[in-house]
Amino acid sequence: MSAKELRVQSWNRLKGTYWMVLVVTLIVGAVMGSSVAAVGLILSGPVLVGQASYLLDLWRTDTKGDHFEILINGFKENLANNIVAFILRTVFVFLWTLLLIIPGIIKSLAYSQTFYILADHPELSATEAIDKSQELMRGHKGRLFWLNLSFIGWYLLGALALGVGTIFVIPYHQTALANFYLELTGTKTPKTVLLADTEF
Repeated sequence: MSAKELRVQSWNRLKGTYWMVLVVTLIVGAVMGSSVAAVGLILSGPVLVGQASYLLDLWRTDTKGDHFEILINGFKENLANNIVAFILRTVFVFLWTLLLIIPGIIKSLAYSQTFYILADHPELSATEAIDKSQELMRGHKGRLFWLNLSFIGWYLLGALALGVGTIFVIPYHQTALANFYLELTGTKTPKTVLLADTEF
């Protein structure tokens, strides 16, 4: 599926749910942008798993986006593991970026599905989820890169409103990223098993 098709599907799914998704992304952004570094480091993993769970539920059900309780899934299921996953992913991307910017971008794309995988499979360890993300993204990193790049125009348009407008693009972008994961895995049904020997 092309970036345009993913965006069209995502825009259509946001109809009637946009403001709910905006609230969720604002909450996630506030936590991750915490001025207290230690707080952001500890809470970001569980919050990102909660956001992934919320967005996957949005796609897999006919919810109007009001299932806010799903946001705490990352705290209820394997909390320590979700914290470790965020720390490891951050460290790995940072180390690759020290080599050169491009390897850092490539690895960021490779690790991009980690929190969706943990949302679907909380039984996996942090390293297993990161490894699964790399397997899943094999041959698809370019597709995700172009999907992200296709939102540049929207963010530039939002920036014209003193930067505040960019906030309103985030729900659209995050919904499209969740759609990408579902299209990649073919899992638009809850809790589809991600087999250990699956080849991507």
